[in-house]
Amino acid sequence: MEIRHATTTDAPAVTALLAELGYPDNNETDVRGRLERWARHPEGAAFVAEEDGKVVGVVAVVAIPLLERPGSVGRIVALVVNETRRGSGIGRELVAAAEAEALRLGCHTMEVSSSRHRTGAHAFYRARGYEDRCEHSARFVRRLTA
Repeated sequence: MEIRHATTTDAPAVTALLAELGYPDNNETDVRGRLERWARHPEGAAFVAEEDGKVVGVVAVVAIPLLERPGSVGRIVALVVNETRRGSGIGRELVAAAEAEALRLGCHTMEVSSSRHRTGAHAFYRARGYEDRCEHSARFVRRLTA
């Protein structure tokens, strides 16, 4: 298995992976454009896991600069492994790549959000040393409209 930066040619596989993650409304053209944007992002990166020439996982990480203290916080904004390959270490390798990139970008902490119904993902993150800190702070979301 190889972990490498995602490219626009990975769009078909990444589109399918995003559908597995619960986002079936993506199309290859839109995903290709997003992968192109990630490739140019100065404080973020998208990586894929490739086995035998086939993309079997993807992760995207971004560094968020802080105002209240020095440094940045790394945030995994997407992580998915092909359902037939889960439990084989691919997710662990993708998270390690995201963490290494976050360190390179000056991050001192990593965060990830995961829907409450994804209990398997929660166990995965806990096994990597991530803590559920929802009792510490709330997450508020508002959709913006133009």
